[in-house]
Amino acid sequence: MILAACAATVLSACAKIETEKFVNDAISFGVYVPKTITKAGAAGTITADGANSTTSLQTTGFGVFATYSNGGDYAATLGPNFMYNTKVSGATWTYSPLKYWPNETIDDNNGATGPAAADKLSFLAYAPYVGKTTDGTNAFEGSTTEGITALTANSATTDPKVTYKVSTTPDSAVDLLWAVAPASFSYTDVHNQTVTVTEGMPLLNLTKPATSQKIRFFFKHATSRLGLKIIGAFDETAPGSNNVDEKTKVTVKQIRIVDLPVATTGTLNLNNTAKGAGVPNWEGATASTTTLVISGDNLNATIKDSGSDAIQTVEGVTNTEKNVFVDDNKFFTLIPTEDTATNVKVEITYYVTTADPALKGGFTRVENVITKTISFAHGFQAGKANTIKVILGLTTVKLEATVEAWDVLADQSVDLPINH
Repeated sequence: MILAACAATVLSACAKIETEKFVNDAISFGVYVPKTITKAGAAGTITADGANSTTSLQTTGFGVFATYSNGGDYAATLGPNFMYNTKVSGATWTYSPLKYWPNETIDDNNGATGPAAADKLSFLAYAPYVGKTTDGTNAFEGSTTEGITALTANSATTDPKVTYKVSTTPDSAVDLLWAVAPASFSYTDVHNQTVTVTEGMPLLNLTKPATSQKIRFFFKHATSRLGLKIIGAFDETAPGSNNVDEKTKVTVKQIRIVDLPVATTGTLNLNNTAKGAGVPNWEGATASTTTLVISGDNLNATIKDSGSDAIQTVEGVTNTEKNVFVDDNKFFTLIPTEDTATNVKVEITYYVTTADPALKGGFTRVENVITKTISFAHGFQAGKANTIKVILGLTTVKLEATVEAWDVLADQSVDLPINH
């Protein structure tokens, strides 16, 4: 049940000499487009799809940080001196202001030479994009309490970083992605050298591509995903054949994931060199505990309890599996844990309501609060989707009757006057 979501980002540029005049091509972007996320903006999940999709990441966009190094390699102390949280979005992947590749190369393979060491650009990116407000305050427009809460400043002399807080409800959960090099990524630069970046590593120290060469981003999940399903098992040891009686509705008030042992806050360093290929570089993500709650408008409407002492009009829990969340694309997103067994306590509050016209109110209504601890063998790893399936086992009240046999006693004689 793993949904791996990715996108490939493309940059292309060229330069040539024509009658002693240098001409630069602008850096341009193109992306392998994922399918629709749950909502425009920061909240939601980005999932893999074909290249013909025209929504999702094109709508939300992604943010690019770029560093220019003059004749040397990337250094975090240089900061984002070439692009700072530049939004790339739309069907043609536009951004502003337009930027150009530096022209100083060792040899452009056409007779023009530059200094002994070529200029380089390094690109780090994240998604979904969150920018500044336009109200004049220049404040960060993301939530101050959940999801993406902050970015490093444009004056920072560190790697670009994204501050993140786990949302306790799926409605505001953010699927945070970061960009690395895809598999088998290489290109030819203007001095006819092959530039190769290891799969899963950041796109650092890129020299100017030759004409028509492209540079791609591959977006990976920096978080782990947790979903919930529910199904009924009525007079069965496993869900499937028997369904609930037509006069009974099984409805859910809430489900809680209690004291989940994960970090609630952390900072994603977009340069994952220190962690290795394909591994997100989380900093300051200290394990603690949090409780996740699914209730109210976050519940699937077909199983949601009305909250009143009345016959429920929704379908309720049946022997057909359903998503607990209101939307099939809703999930909890978590800061990853180590690859180790993790215990999770699940608590569900639900009602069993049965129509019965013989009763004063016309029905019976029983509240049930059930708790169980389960274990995830590998914890919550980045890019992995775990699912909790809640199986509600209900047993009908079965009645039997037997009639007591009469205990026949010995006859008792009564002497009455005898007629002669």
